[in-house]
Amino acid sequence: MKDRPIVNARKINKMRCISGIVICSLVIVLTFVAISLSLSDYFNSGSSEAGIGTFKMFTTISNIIAAFSAAMCLPFQIDGLRRDRYKLPFWIVIVMYVGAVGVFLTFFVAITIISAYQGFVKAMFTNAKLFTHTINPLLITLLFVLVISDTHIKFSFSFISIIPVFVYMIIYLIMVIILKEWNDHYYTDKYIPWPVSLILIIAISFGICQLLRFLHNLTNKHVDKTIEKYYKESPDFEFPMIKDAIASLAKIESKFYYKGDDIYIPVDIIKMLSDRYGNEGVPLDILYDIYLENYLINIGDNYDNPMWSSKNKKM
Repeated sequence: MKDRPIVNARKINKMRCISGIVICSLVIVLTFVAISLSLSDYFNSGSSEAGIGTFKMFTTISNIIAAFSAAMCLPFQIDGLRRDRYKLPFWIVIVMYVGAVGVFLTFFVAITIISAYQGFVKAMFTNAKLFTHTINPLLITLLFVLVISDTHIKFSFSFISIIPVFVYMIIYLIMVIILKEWNDHYYTDKYIPWPVSLILIIAISFGICQLLRFLHNLTNKHVDKTIEKYYKESPDFEFPMIKDAIASLAKIESKFYYKGDDIYIPVDIIKMLSDRYGNEGVPLDILYDIYLENYLINIGDNYDNPMWSSKNKKM
């Protein structure tokens, strides 16, 4: 079997950052447009689900969560584009996971239940629904599965992703079934008893969160292997000794330094290079110091400053 070509890890990071910036910006803008259309009550005059009533719809809530998570991603994606290094805090990835599950559930319900009652075109392509039922769910799914793929998500975090769904369903059933203050706009008690609807929605949501988690982790595994292959096999880091490879890495990274930036040591990459060279008997802490010394020399700082040592490395 022919070996896969070695892909420059920095090109992967750049592509992910650009894709992330574009998709996140689109999601934010389209969510704002969709909510504005609903609030105006222009196209849906007289509907209790339009105007201010749009905020009692799970469709609106899930799209807002997704847009909020996209807004949190943007600063890291912009900084990652500048540094050629893509890395999001784990908690932001989880918030995006919550948003992705919510909007995908919205998409599923719209394309099945709502389409069966209102008609496919009306449910998926009219007015604000074009954005909240169709475009945003597809964009967020692509974003979470293919772009925000630098973190492996464990099964235990699946339960976090369906908390908003569970809470909303409880509130919805109280307002619709018990207090009768809301219209049953999701038809939970129209075709089957509402307890069955509740169980089905939770089950479907859990299935969606497992599907998205599986696809996300699959991409994460592929990206990690591609990046690891670059640092372990690329001729860009082929030197007589590991200290030369570490010095070269420090020189490359220092090009992205701006005065006032935090200085971090890429321990993951150094570990890959250490494995590539068989460690050569050099402890990782020493490699961190070699990296930091060369990095500071390249940016013109003084390595003699006692505050800098391998103990100050950032993951």
